[in-house]
Amino acid sequence: MRVLVVGHGPVARVLATSLADSHRVGFAVRERTEDSLLVSTSRLRIARPARRAEQRRVALTTAGEPGWDLVISTASPASPGVAELLGQAAVVAAVTQVPSEVELLRELAGDRPWGLAVPGFCAGGADPAWWWSPARVRFTVAGPASARLRSLFARPGWSRAAPLAAPLVSAATTMPVVAGLHAADFDLKAARRSARQLAVAATQARAVVAAGFGGPSPRPVRPRAVLAALAVLPPLAPFDVPDYLRRHFGGHGPQTVRMLRDWVGLGRRHGLPTGELEELLQQVPA
Repeated sequence: MRVLVVGHGPVARVLATSLADSHRVGFAVRERTEDSLLVSTSRLRIARPARRAEQRRVALTTAGEPGWDLVISTASPASPGVAELLGQAAVVAAVTQVPSEVELLRELAGDRPWGLAVPGFCAGGADPAWWWSPARVRFTVAGPASARLRSLFARPGWSRAAPLAAPLVSAATTMPVVAGLHAADFDLKAARRSARQLAVAATQARAVVAAGFGGPSPRPVRPRAVLAALAVLPPLAPFDVPDYLRRHFGGHGPQTVRMLRDWVGLGRRHGLPTGELEELLQQVPA
């Protein structure tokens, strides 16, 4: 199968090196300066050295080149030019967990199979090292095309299938906390002082996403869980947590704001409370 990956950042690179060798993989680029790119990634584990790097050679292709069987976008489906790329394949997918972007992907797909391939890790760097994938799972796949997406990976354990609501509820658990960190300029101590409010915001976000995407009613997020995550993650992680959060999420303020707006909109549509989400929305810089 010919698989086109839109974007070539850390998530795109882990995705490319996770796919089976039988697939031809390409990165979409605006201007091709070479024919191919050797992509390398490695995984870091707590108290263990990095695993051997995984590599593959990836074709570089401009937007106008047709013939791809499946397109996976690591950029927002709303980004300029992405809709055109998604229109070229029989199967389309994205890594997004933003509700409005999921709806746009479904709209762009029309009658074609579509799905999500959501990363279960943190990754950074030009030659990315990645962390925190539970067991060996690298991506959670969901949506009508989930079976086809799972078939792409080199090993079955590198992906898992889930209902469509599941990865969106997962994001609704963590991203309100990230929004709180963003509002506190990624000061973990300041964010811990807001643990109760952030837990309520996450609870509201989980409830509205479940209502909007057909998931079961989720359990509330406890303030102690938020406190524990903010206190335990920094000493355990094999990287500088505040620096990573500031570099990664600090540059994605508009996406965080979009998620907050989507959750507020879903809450109003389904008659669910969104007060803490609305307060966060006023605090996060776009």
